[in-house]
Amino acid sequence: MGKDHESKHKKDKKNRKRHRSSSSEDSEYEREKQLDKRLAEERLQKKMEKQRAKEEMKANETPEEKKARRMAKKMKKDANRKAAELEDTLIPSELNYTNLNNPFNDTKLTQTFVWGKKLEKEGKSGLSQDEITRETGQRIRKNLTEAAEFKRIRDTRAAVKEDMEMMKRDADLRAGQMSDSKEREFQLDQVKERTRIRIDQGRAKAIDLLTRYIRFAEQNPYNATIPDFELSNPVEYMKSTCSSVEDYEDLVEDIKTYRDLDGWVKNETFWMDITRIAEDEIQKKSSQKTRDVHSGVEKEIQDMFKVKV
Repeated sequence: MGKDHESKHKKDKKNRKRHRSSSSEDSEYEREKQLDKRLAEERLQKKMEKQRAKEEMKANETPEEKKARRMAKKMKKDANRKAAELEDTLIPSELNYTNLNNPFNDTKLTQTFVWGKKLEKEGKSGLSQDEITRETGQRIRKNLTEAAEFKRIRDTRAAVKEDMEMMKRDADLRAGQMSDSKEREFQLDQVKERTRIRIDQGRAKAIDLLTRYIRFAEQNPYNATIPDFELSNPVEYMKSTCSSVEDYEDLVEDIKTYRDLDGWVKNETFWMDITRIAEDEIQKKSSQKTRDVHSGVEKEIQDMFKVKV
């Protein structure tokens, strides 16, 4: 009797535990169900809000914005379509080849080509389609990597060649400049020598006296190379050697020649002042010559009338 009572008590205890466990599971299920329902409602609400905002944007957008939006949508569709076409293909994306767009007119370009006899000869006839595709893809990527490396080497060689040619051109230019500089230096020495000879022989021109004057001002007094002479105002040198318009015109040309050899920047102020004075003298003497001609013509006319009278 006691044993039956104890057994019944244990069964009741198990039933109560089972009932509590079942109730707990039911309540957990209800909570999850309520949570899923709430999340679904929130997602639906967000979707409706997004749709409403989209409709408001469409209603308020300008024709230009509408056109731009449609263009962007079309471009996105095209990109997705191309991505779908290139999916599961062995052709790398950088080549941008498809079955309908490739330089080989191959409508099966993106499919894996299986060369049965070659695989059999290499002992790979038992490979599956996936293994063949994987091996082919590895070979294509290896070839592309090698091609990129060859291109890099070729570009590097071309760049080195271009640099060498540029260096050669620079060297030739420097050599030419040095040659021109030596040529100008030689010609300047010749000009100085002719100046010295004309001065020594007493037939100096204005340019000879002026260049001697400016070189004397430039030289180091402790290392003088020009013999002593009487310094005068440079204008006096011009007046003593130039007596006609032609003399002053020759002086202007001589100044240009000398500056071309000695450098246009060197003693620029001095030579510009001398040139202005010479040009002013040319203008004065030309005007005087014109007046003299007019006076001479007038005198001849008067003499003619006197003879007739």
